[in-house]
Amino acid sequence: MKRLYLVAALLWLCIALGRVHAAPPSYADLYADPGRAMPMQANWQLQPVTGQVQPWKDIFAFTVGIDPRLTDRLRWLGLNPGKNSELAPALFNAQSGQTLFLSSAARSFCDGRWQVVRMDYVSASSINDTLQPGFKVWLVERKPGGGLRSTTAYGRIDSQGQWAVPPVTCDGLEPRDVDSPFAISHLSPGGSEQMASDLHVDKVYAQHGLRDAQGQWLPPVPPLDITTAQWMAYKKQIVTPGSSGTGLIDAQGRMVIPFIFGNLPDATAQKRIQLCTSGGWDSQRHTDTSRVCRWQRLRGSHGGAALRPVKDANTNRWGYQNAQGQWVIAPQFHEARQFRHGYAVVAGAFPEDWRPPGWQDDWPMIRKFHRVGRYWVAEALVRNASTDGQWAIRFGLMNDAGQWLAPAPQPTLHITVIFPPGGRSDHYAQMLARHLPNLLGRNVQVDHKPPATLADYRQLTMEGGNAKVWLGAMMLPRGGIKDLHQGPPIEALLQSLHPVTLLASEPLVLVIDSEKADTLGIHSTNDLLAYARAHPGSLRIATGDDGWIGHLAFGLLLSMSGVDMQRVVYKRMYPDSDVITKEHAVELLFAPANGVKVAVERGQLRVLGTTADPMHPQSYQGVQWPTLASNASLAGYTAYNHFSLWAPADSDPASNRILQEAVAQVLAKPEVRDYLRDIQAVGGGGTPETLLELEHQEYERWMRALSSSTR
Repeated sequence: MKRLYLVAALLWLCIALGRVHAAPPSYADLYADPGRAMPMQANWQLQPVTGQVQPWKDIFAFTVGIDPRLTDRLRWLGLNPGKNSELAPALFNAQSGQTLFLSSAARSFCDGRWQVVRMDYVSASSINDTLQPGFKVWLVERKPGGGLRSTTAYGRIDSQGQWAVPPVTCDGLEPRDVDSPFAISHLSPGGSEQMASDLHVDKVYAQHGLRDAQGQWLPPVPPLDITTAQWMAYKKQIVTPGSSGTGLIDAQGRMVIPFIFGNLPDATAQKRIQLCTSGGWDSQRHTDTSRVCRWQRLRGSHGGAALRPVKDANTNRWGYQNAQGQWVIAPQFHEARQFRHGYAVVAGAFPEDWRPPGWQDDWPMIRKFHRVGRYWVAEALVRNASTDGQWAIRFGLMNDAGQWLAPAPQPTLHITVIFPPGGRSDHYAQMLARHLPNLLGRNVQVDHKPPATLADYRQLTMEGGNAKVWLGAMMLPRGGIKDLHQGPPIEALLQSLHPVTLLASEPLVLVIDSEKADTLGIHSTNDLLAYARAHPGSLRIATGDDGWIGHLAFGLLLSMSGVDMQRVVYKRMYPDSDVITKEHAVELLFAPANGVKVAVERGQLRVLGTTADPMHPQSYQGVQWPTLASNASLAGYTAYNHFSLWAPADSDPASNRILQEAVAQVLAKPEVRDYLRDIQAVGGGGTPETLLELEHQEYERWMRALSSSTR
């Protein structure tokens, strides 16, 4: 192998910023098609919001799965984003800052019989003695006969996101009552220790806000206008239809003060009026609820003295008539008083469409701040697209630096293949693109580009972090073998990569010219080795160029069996079957199964054995091919082309582990196992540690192969 980039980069994947836009299925959709799993962003982190304009929709995205009155006594907060969110439910530890969620590996259990297709809810109030929270999930069962059914159930997860108490047992029964998620429900031992903070809660007209040590308000700033404060206080009660309030009109019937106050006094001789609002938010106000009042000066208004309030008998509403009994202000009010100094106090329906000047509907209305551990939890009334345009109670988090925390979006997974579409690398990329979205909760896209330059390799191996992670499927060991793999100086860069997982392994087949086989009496591996020992150096085996897997397979065959055969090198990855069937240049060759299957079907070539492990024998058209390792003198013999995934030097090991778990689930799917079997490949899915061990084993195989002087 003369060009290391052909060895080092068969498949590259990168993760670039992008939001998930897949529409979640409804409950009816899941019942109608239970196999349609919903993409769920399971691995999200809270990140400080920067910029002048806060994304309130993202900040106030959570419902808390507990009675809000208990929040101050808990360290764990159930973060349930809601049915329209891209985020899966999670649990947040307000003391440690840890976010706990269902891991990718736990999305299927009982050997794939049960699959989690949706997570509905996590309850912080159902944490048991070992701090294992209860999750409500939607499940799809793959029945033994092949049918599917959906159901909902509750389970508990541990600190690693694995099932401590699965939602159902493997025989389909619910867990025992003693282990049910809500059998043990209590507050965290000792409650949540509150830590000191430079921030403190303050009020303006009974509206809560936070100030820093210098007295500066943090957004959202409480209203400085008492009318706005009263409107917010009224809205935070979640006003029911038919509610009414008292306001002020001028002689033309125009609203001066909206109908949101209690029993207003009349305007005074100084043309001012006293406005009052409740002194604190309370879901059930009482007559003794404290009040905050201020005098507000009114703009000059004249007239109205000649008008008198009259109740219309037909509508039972009040309006104003002149001395001739004509309606000047149509009857529309619940109550009406005499005009005083150009203004009249009236009562009417709460003005649903009224907004304070400059108000924006996506602003949150803070109901209360809770101090939990080392965080501030804000309870607010919000209305935005995530709430279907309706007012709803949501929660947000702020750290002691005064920064709101919002979940960072999971990026789109770009699978970049450096070869044109249609090759084996593209096939694996498309396989991942079909199955990973439902497991990772993000979109997946396959891109094709020319081979990478040295500068490209430097960037993709050293840079990326968590926002942009590059992954590669390459032959092992990374960087190649000294004095064998000659190519661009990227060996050190490849050594900096972090292991993720083994994707797949493809063995070779050793085939022989059918006519030669009959002539020489070679019909099995035993026959081959016997003939080679009797006729040293007479048999010729074609392989690809130095450094490719065929080179390794040939060297191991000679070093382990002790026979002498000639190696004929072809300047490519693998030789074509034509070297036997048309050119008759050799008697045998090492090649992938798809490269010789047509000639095998025609009877031109015969398979003597594969380089696969005997535990994973290959078969074609119902015929199982023998493995070379089944011969006693070749015990332990294997040679695979390994497609393995690696992440850049600055990537996050936790994110890499989640991807590894998701790939393992892809490889465990029955349809994927069938696909790999059809292309004579073996699925991987091991841990990063097992991938490093495999790399070491591959190095040892190369050393043994090269010891036979195969070059």
